[in-house]
Amino acid sequence: MKPSDGDPLDALQPVRWPPQLGGAGLVAAARYAVLLAAGLGRRLGGPKPLVRLRGRPLAWYPLSVLHLLGVSEACIVTRRELAGELRGLAESIYGPGAVDVVVNEEPWRENGYSLLLASRGCPGLGWEPVYVSMSDHVYSPLLPARLQPLPGWAHYGIAGDGDPCCVDVEEATRLQASGGIGYAVGKGLRYWSHVDTGVHAARPAGLAEEARRALASGGGVLSLNTLTSGLAARGLLYVAEASGQPWTEIDTPRDLEEAEKGERRRVVDHVLSWLRC
Repeated sequence: MKPSDGDPLDALQPVRWPPQLGGAGLVAAARYAVLLAAGLGRRLGGPKPLVRLRGRPLAWYPLSVLHLLGVSEACIVTRRELAGELRGLAESIYGPGAVDVVVNEEPWRENGYSLLLASRGCPGLGWEPVYVSMSDHVYSPLLPARLQPLPGWAHYGIAGDGDPCCVDVEEATRLQASGGIGYAVGKGLRYWSHVDTGVHAARPAGLAEEARRALASGGGVLSLNTLTSGLAARGLLYVAEASGQPWTEIDTPRDLEEAEKGERRRVVDHVLSWLRC
């Protein structure tokens, strides 16, 4: 486990590597993936990344899908009490030595801060794009594939769904985007074009300036919504068109029940078919 002490922004240094060819004829945007798994998961009654769906921890789904795309290394940001089990889960997919775990001792600082901790604790994060995934989202590999390649002008990318079928839109983060350019991000947007699928790509070294500004104005709290809103205001947010690709979010016991035997079951069936499970 890597410690989370010090300023996570200090470690943002540009490092380059070649893109990787993925499985199933898809090209991965990066060889590296960051899984954000430090949330408290109060509504599910336990650690959300380890809640079982079809007999597998929720975190298994994004880790496995990104591995299928050709991602060869993973960084998990989580709470200390979950670190050992999540490392074991990720190493069962990626192999020993291919997983870094960063502990977020202050999860109240939210998921944008967790991403900055990954930049400090995981080696090799610079200007080349990395996948960033929520640990409670289940999605087809066709969805993150829409984020590759990340345009050269973009510091951050979000796969957006203009017609979501298997999530609660009232709970979802909404986007205003046109022609691939993201203009606004937020849960309270009255007029929106897409919903955030929770599947992202980032150039970690391009986040430092906006992160410093957001942390200063937010009292040390940094959500991904705040970070990406700031990037959108500067013309640095890309929204990839991913409408129609199967995905869902597991946030409540009802979501979990629907994924097991309700409307959202077809998303899980689709994902498992790709993973040949």
